[in-house]
Amino acid sequence: MQLRQLQHLVALAEQGSFGRAAQAVHLSQPAFSRSIDTLEDNLQARLVDRAYGTVRFTQAGELVLARARELIADAQQIQRDVLQLEGLAIGSLAVGLGPFAASTLGRMALSLMAQRHPQLLMRMEVADTVTLSERLHRRQLDLFIADTRDLKKQPGLKLARLPDLPVSFFVQPKHPLRRLKQVTLEKAMAYPLAGPNLPAEVAAYFERHVQRDGRDDRGVFNVTCDDAGTLRHLALTANAVILAPHAPALNTDTDALVPLPIAGFAGMQTHYSLVTLAGRTPSAAAAVYTRLVTELMAPLKRPAGR
Repeated sequence: MQLRQLQHLVALAEQGSFGRAAQAVHLSQPAFSRSIDTLEDNLQARLVDRAYGTVRFTQAGELVLARARELIADAQQIQRDVLQLEGLAIGSLAVGLGPFAASTLGRMALSLMAQRHPQLLMRMEVADTVTLSERLHRRQLDLFIADTRDLKKQPGLKLARLPDLPVSFFVQPKHPLRRLKQVTLEKAMAYPLAGPNLPAEVAAYFERHVQRDGRDDRGVFNVTCDDAGTLRHLALTANAVILAPHAPALNTDTDALVPLPIAGFAGMQTHYSLVTLAGRTPSAAAAVYTRLVTELMAPLKRPAGR
């Protein structure tokens, strides 16, 4: 039994004759009759009484006709729902973002998605890469964007590398360190030094500089925070030196701050990837979000660095 055959049965009821019904569904009358005959054979029941010269449905025919109308309505609703979903009039999107990604891509992409698809249900979560990976595996996220240097060997994930962005230290414009000709990490650590949780590779790089400068083992940052807005607030109110992406077109968290070059830390860059589950077909919303992120980052492509 096929949906097309049920549609022919409904057409027969609406048109009242085999000839008019065949014409309505763009079939020859013999082909239309064969479709009804096949439906009856499949159900092993007579649906239409042809003895009176007019179309009369049997009791079984009336039952099948009622169910056919329901099934056809459901099929049409499925088509409408899929069209709405593909157009993002319905559906949902759960995106995870690392701290740097949230301050650069996250807010802008979320704003554009909300403007273009106001009916889409969206949730954005900011966390470290390990936490985002766990939530993606549990299917609590559709995708996430973060620094993925720590995820290179993790199975079950599909990583699509995004263009690298430069990373800099930032301070408020009147910071005392800006009067120096050269700023070392040791001099910067005389002030609050703040940044997010770092990938292991980057943290090790910082630690080597701390050891070389003769510091104790307290670590690099005396303030560790994954919220970029809080880091910006520290820079403006506590003379903190903060670490953040340097992408003026994307990052509003460094507004009113200025880059502070520190010896030995030139050329730092992000290592963003867009991460999904391997073998999983993305939803329409996830596919649109991915294209949007690609568009936003396209003008910012730079050679890969540290």
